[in-house]
Amino acid sequence: MLSLLEFQTSFGTAVRSRSSADSIAADPLREMVCDVDIPFERRLDVYRNNIHASLIDALASAFPVVVRLVGVEFFRAMGREFLREHMPKLGTLIGFGGAMPDFLDEFGPVSGLPYLGDVARLELAWLASYHAADDAPIGTDELSVIPPEEMPDLRFDLHAAVQTVSSSFPIWSIWQANRGEEKPGAIDLSAGGETVLLLRAELVVEAHNITQGIAVFVGEIDQGMPLGVAVERAQQASSAFDLTQALHLLLTGGAFSRVLRSPNVG
Repeated sequence: MLSLLEFQTSFGTAVRSRSSADSIAADPLREMVCDVDIPFERRLDVYRNNIHASLIDALASAFPVVVRLVGVEFFRAMGREFLREHMPKLGTLIGFGGAMPDFLDEFGPVSGLPYLGDVARLELAWLASYHAADDAPIGTDELSVIPPEEMPDLRFDLHAAVQTVSSSFPIWSIWQANRGEEKPGAIDLSAGGETVLLLRAELVVEAHNITQGIAVFVGEIDQGMPLGVAVERAQQASSAFDLTQALHLLLTGGAFSRVLRSPNVG
């Protein structure tokens, strides 16, 4: 007779497998099941199908734009293929679905939608921004008291909600066009790539299609570079980079959780 722990472990492993026939863990369970007209494999499949259906529901909730792009029925069939190699490994759904973008990059039936993996990356980034810690962002008042000569040496900590996703495809346009209920318009894939900046101001996640200059600026700040260096490298990436515009976007979007002044001044 199996102990409770052994039973739970065997049962959990069995229902996570592809089928009862594939699951060695199902073997010790058979002796505990009463002999009735319904075969053991069919009874175990009821639990397996319910679990898989619930996990696919969770995937659909995490990737609503991907669902819209491929259709509900196709997504659910694709979800079952995803689960073959990507069942949750933790006791919660935290992190579940993280492998979806790479899976889509390699999944043959969606090769005609080469941007799909990057759209999934954007949806994961949106979730990360939404669930990020609620650190209080700094505002313009905290910068206004700093002398102008100190500005180039300032360093900033980005708020945990700040996320960037870059793609060689127009993912911001695709994502925006497929979020609502209305029929999306045509997207020109030849228009080039887009970089999306996600900010969370007042608990609302906002997505911005940003220029290369702002993307470089945010990346340099994130790497701990002082403001002066970040500005210089952003201007090298794009001569049209506007520091005032960039700071307005980031400050109003709650992008900075802390400003660090040089220890050699003030």
